[in-house]
Amino acid sequence: MAAQTTMNHNGITLETSEPLPSMGGVDSQLGAMVGTAPNKDASVEFHEPTKLYSITDLKLIDTTEDPQGTLYYNARYHLEVAKTPLYIIVVPEGADDAATEVNIIGGVDNASGQLMGISAIEACQEAPTNIAIPQYSSVAVANALATVCDNTYAEGWIDATDTNTVDAKTFAGELGEAHKRVWCVDVHGERWSHPIAPSVIGMAARCSVKPWKSPNGIPVKLDDIARRVGYKVNNKYSEAVDLNKVGVSLPIADPNGGLMFLGTRTASGDHGNVIGIENQLCRQLILSHRDTMSENLDEDFFRERVAQVNNWMKTIKADGALIDATVYLHPERNTVDRYNNGEWVLVVDWGAYRPNEHSIIELNQVNSIVETYVEQITQG
Repeated sequence: MAAQTTMNHNGITLETSEPLPSMGGVDSQLGAMVGTAPNKDASVEFHEPTKLYSITDLKLIDTTEDPQGTLYYNARYHLEVAKTPLYIIVVPEGADDAATEVNIIGGVDNASGQLMGISAIEACQEAPTNIAIPQYSSVAVANALATVCDNTYAEGWIDATDTNTVDAKTFAGELGEAHKRVWCVDVHGERWSHPIAPSVIGMAARCSVKPWKSPNGIPVKLDDIARRVGYKVNNKYSEAVDLNKVGVSLPIADPNGGLMFLGTRTASGDHGNVIGIENQLCRQLILSHRDTMSENLDEDFFRERVAQVNNWMKTIKADGALIDATVYLHPERNTVDRYNNGEWVLVVDWGAYRPNEHSIIELNQVNSIVETYVEQITQG
């Protein structure tokens, strides 16, 4: 018998490899709502996310002929108008509105660790892109909503006071940079002889368009609105614009007939469509990290990761989601010390489209046009 050799195999071994996978699209919208449903189906647990796909699923919210609570008609409106699925979180009704609001805000159950109320949104199997809290308006609700939106990269929707413009502006003044991802909406509507919350009207308009588009000017399917707030497209001092300036959106009478949503900015004054596409970019970059966790920080990995993100950004640019983007390794922050610690810095520079918020048109009479005309007719 021959002595042991260094031979591994008398044949061939195939070793295949693939580039990092595609990162997917950023055009999907998914709604969520937190509220009450005292006649819910027994299969729906309090503080547990339940996904509704269409109006046939409304029986999960209420099993009676006379639906009660804050969710049923608001959920129906979203499903019919936005035509996107909707997660609901049902909370118990309290002894009064204040107690119910505590349940809406929720938090973490100290005994079981269960997420409750608004916090339970983080337990959804898929992360909603937009979250509405119908019929509850307070800074405490706004803060809880902003926290979840920051954690999940979603947009939130909260009712303003729904009384008058002075009150709405006062409430908006209590919101600020901490509520960058939260829209504040005033004026409820009516549908099926039931009120539709301002936040739900706004969220349905938002979910009717792509994340990088603005809901400004989207028609709203309401039978009526609680109050008519004045608006003229060429009057920057109109009441509706006054509300918009402080971060309050609202449904108004459409100059072309019917009703429409008016609003481009969140409660912090940021453009909502920019927040929307930024959220989607953050989500996909975080999601794509999973496929890179087993890699070493070698040249092939760096090259593949830059190419993967760059190809993805080119794709969503082609979809009209952003102006352009550049992907590269940071030339200064990628130091020896950072590399030895297993860290590296990838840069994605990108530009977002802004909404058509203010069109300025110059209408000038010029004598040169008149002179040319006079010359033509006198030399005729």
